[in-house]
Amino acid sequence: MCLSTVYMNSGNEQKEIMKDVARIEADGRGFWLINLFGERTFIEGTIQTINLMDGHFVMLESHKLS
Repeated sequence: MCLSTVYMNSGNEQKEIMKDVARIEADGRGFWLINLFGERTFIEGTIQTINLMDGHFVMLESHKLS
């Protein structure tokens, strides 16, 4: 099983948005993050990097709509 942690760039820092993300769905100007338990969080922004070896990806700075 491949679960990821999602981070948002905030200046020079990376802020953790959600752990144990099992699915990511594109929706308009953002993405739905869905974790192992079915909890959903919407993040508006674009993907900056995805690192499958480290199990996380980073999105550009934007705002969380939830």
